Amino acid sequence: MDFICTGDDMEQIPEEVVRETGITFPGAHSDKTSMAIIAGRLRKYRRDVISRVPFCVTVEAEAFGAYIKPGNALVGPRVEKYLFSSIEEMSGIQGLDIKKGRIREVLDAVEILARSGEKVALSVEGPFTILSSLIDPMLFYKGLRKDPQLILEILSVVEEGIIRYSLEGIKRGASIISYGDPVGAIGIVGPKVYKEYSGPASRRIIKGIQEVSGKVLLHLCGKTSTALEKIEMARSYPIETDMALTYGQALLEQLDKANEPILIGHRCIKGSLNKMDSPILWGIELIN
Repeated sequence: MDFICTGDDMEQIPEEVVRETGITFPGAHSDKTSMAIIAGRLRKYRRDVISRVPFCVTVEAEAFGAYIKPGNALVGPRVEKYLFSSIEEMSGIQGLDIKKGRIREVLDAVEILARSGEKVALSVEGPFTILSSLIDPMLFYKGLRKDPQLILEILSVVEEGIIRYSLEGIKRGASIISYGDPVGAIGIVGPKVYKEYSGPASRRIIKGIQEVSGKVLLHLCGKTSTALEKIEMARSYPIETDMALTYGQALLEQLDKANEPILIGHRCIKGSLNKMDSPILWGIELIN
């Protein structure tokens, strides 16, 4: 199947939620307490069952050194300028530091929410999305042709950071890791680049996260799961559920039944408050 994305790259914060909490921006993007309060209140406002953090797609990129300008309730944090001006410069990319800056605040917010009894989804971005905030994508794509080995080395550093960030999120209490790589989608990079670079990178990340022990749900963006199935790196299978449930309730029901990490895809987690249009979740299994 081809997945049609109806979302965007930022969690929209209704003015009513901002007014009720009294939290100003960019505080909700950069302070753990503010982030946790907004996330919890947003869940209640929507009558959802899952609290999601962070509210933008730039957290990991910033932790890799990207220059990010603060956002507000309507416009999320965005790239101010690129850190690297060439692929050769990017060869010196450092590993992800999760112990300082905004990424630490996000992890702290996960812990605050989990300790208060919330079911927390940590939103994690894939490597192409992260790299698009560090270097002009056109230069990156030229590098794919010019020096593919260097690109693989860069991807390896980014992949390791994403896995470590995800596992730390789980350690802090995240019940769900919501993974997607919108800039690396097959419709953007094309089938060849997806099959050779973007798809395998996502597959390696998913496998790395699945190494965690215990109960956690890894939710793949529908674009990611359907693309991996299309290039035969994954297969999907139906999981029957109760049609009266919302999508989020169905996910948590499966999580309650699980004894090990489970992989779900083919839908958008932002639809967690929607009633199921059919009593089916789509389990995903990676193909070796």
